[in-house]
Amino acid sequence: MAKSNNYQVDELSDKLSRKISIIKNAGSDKSISVPLTKRASLTINGNTNESSNSNSDQNGKTKSKKRHRTVYPPMQKNYGPKATLKSVTDEYLLLVQDPLSQQLSWTNPPLYVLVIKKLCNDIYKPFNDILKFLIYEHKLITFIEEKDYDSEFVLSDEKLRNAMKPLGTNTKPSLRKFCINECKTLEKNDRNKIDFLICLGGDGTLLHASGLFQQSCPPILSIHMGSLGFLCPFDFDSHRKYINCVVKGGVPLLLRNRLKCKLEKASETLQKLSEPNGCSSSNESSPNREKNSKDFVPTDLLCLNEVVVGRGCSPFLSNLDLYVNDYLITTVQGDGLIISSPTGSTAYAMAAGASMCHPSVQSIIIAPICPHSLSFRPIVVPAGCDLKVCLSPDSRHTAWFSVDGRNTTELKQGFYISITTSEYPLPTISRSDQLNDWFEGLATCLHWNQRQKQLPLNSCYTQNSKIPSRSSSSTSLKIKTESDET
Repeated sequence: MAKSNNYQVDELSDKLSRKISIIKNAGSDKSISVPLTKRASLTINGNTNESSNSNSDQNGKTKSKKRHRTVYPPMQKNYGPKATLKSVTDEYLLLVQDPLSQQLSWTNPPLYVLVIKKLCNDIYKPFNDILKFLIYEHKLITFIEEKDYDSEFVLSDEKLRNAMKPLGTNTKPSLRKFCINECKTLEKNDRNKIDFLICLGGDGTLLHASGLFQQSCPPILSIHMGSLGFLCPFDFDSHRKYINCVVKGGVPLLLRNRLKCKLEKASETLQKLSEPNGCSSSNESSPNREKNSKDFVPTDLLCLNEVVVGRGCSPFLSNLDLYVNDYLITTVQGDGLIISSPTGSTAYAMAAGASMCHPSVQSIIIAPICPHSLSFRPIVVPAGCDLKVCLSPDSRHTAWFSVDGRNTTELKQGFYISITTSEYPLPTISRSDQLNDWFEGLATCLHWNQRQKQLPLNSCYTQNSKIPSRSSSSTSLKIKTESDET
């Protein structure tokens, strides 16, 4: 059989190799960096299988390299004797780094750090200890929020009061107030100066930090001092060691995808489909809706967990039309809808019955809230899909949507919510690695699959068993004794 020239998968490898020619020209023992912020970047190691290469050199012959640990499966080139993938141009080829190989690298030594704490006065003592360690040990310019800067717990510390004062005539204080404004220049907006963040609290504190940085976000070190702490793998007792490792670099970094949510005015075609059929006083009339549409300015909001669209305080069912890539997929009839990121799959979406997804899985989770249907199950779609949610034409009332539990906004006829994966992920520092931290959180925080283990057939529970039997104090059978009968 003559050799076919239609196998185009090899061309994909050639085009990808041209895209990563920088790595090959630099040598297999070197690494390149992908910019993350001004000083932070991701390190891509050029040599990912040094052990297999050394073994092949020792044996004096070429051996097939063992597949290194990765979240992506190996790809087959040919499908049957003649089928293959059609050749594509370079614009359809993506160079994606393996999430398990992402490490923090500093292009320049970090200088500015933002420390955020939860709303609790009991955390001020460890909060002050971290501030003094950053200022006096690492000589970092430290920012804190206004509520903490003016707090009596911070002002009562003499070292922190001295850090608020300039050391000289041409110097600025080491402890500063974190200010956010609309100016995008580096000199006037503190948000553009921050090199990395330290969060003291729980998952809500991390959500607050994500809301502060609606575009590029610096790496975040999350120290668990809250209630659940599923997203906070670090403990306070070893905070000095963790901070030293972050300043030095080379720590594992997990990029958590965030969702971009925008409230937009519907097109003319969509507006005709969304015209209300019934008489409802809750829906605005057409002239008022057009007046509000002219004054409306769409804004982008990034969320780490989920976008929730619900009926709010209305007693009626939510009738929501769900579009995926401009195709009407279904109409949601129930209490609402959850559009979740992989990080949010262990939050509200999990409570609604959705599957738990690792943050490295490129996906968007769609879960209904109390649907009035036995067959409506949560689904998972690719992360690049464009989702739209709007009111159905026969909706009896408006709906309300929130982003990470905040910014509650009313969804009216003539508008729709556009949701897709944002280009700005949230980089969080991992304690052990990107995979094991997630499973440890499932076991310790959510008690995933914890059950009393089954004993072998030749064993039974006794008084000396490690696992106690059920208590007989609440429910027990009253056995009559001989004395009771007499």
